[in-house]
Amino acid sequence: MAAAAASASSPPQIDWGETALRFGIDALAITVLAYAIYFRRHGRRDLVVVYAMLNVGLFLALVVMTAGELGVGVGFGLFAVLSIVRLRSEPFSNVELGYFFVALAVALVSGLDLGSPAVAAALAGVAVMAAAVIDHPRLLRTTRRTELVLELVFADHDALRRHVEERLDADVTELMVLELDYVREITRVAVRYAPRSRAAGEAIGDELLAAPRR
Repeated sequence: MAAAAASASSPPQIDWGETALRFGIDALAITVLAYAIYFRRHGRRDLVVVYAMLNVGLFLALVVMTAGELGVGVGFGLFAVLSIVRLRSEPFSNVELGYFFVALAVALVSGLDLGSPAVAAALAGVAVMAAAVIDHPRLLRTTRRTELVLELVFADHDALRRHVEERLDADVTELMVLELDYVREITRVAVRYAPRSRAAGEAIGDELLAAPRR
């Protein structure tokens, strides 16, 4: 009984050398993912900080969980907490959400003891490489989504599309009329578009009121 109690109260057994090596793999992978890929392509510094901190925090939590032999329920509880943080934060775009999950995956494969740091390095490399290829601007054309309030009324859908494309200097891929007010002479639309130039869509015009990008 005493031996069992002593064993239960013993501190977690952590191989600090291997843990440091796996942390180095994780740090390198998240640096490439968040700074070299995401920030250079999308330019949001705040999300770079979120990805990096979330990755490091999850890595440390997994190290403690695996060293202390905690149950599966603790793991589900951890992801429940992450879900609450996700739901209470500002909405991510689909692309940003993709990077969010890749950052989690990198922390998982690096933080869990998979038998060899080489396995963790290989899996983290696959995750980062997948993000680099899938989100490459030459592979898929970048699109944006916004809501616009036009100080004009359009009865013809094609005329509305041409007007929006001219205003945004972009190719409209999806256009939905949300409100058509003949009294105030306004048309409110939700539009997804592919910019024709680097700065297209950022300056919309005095007659267009853009809602925050989602």
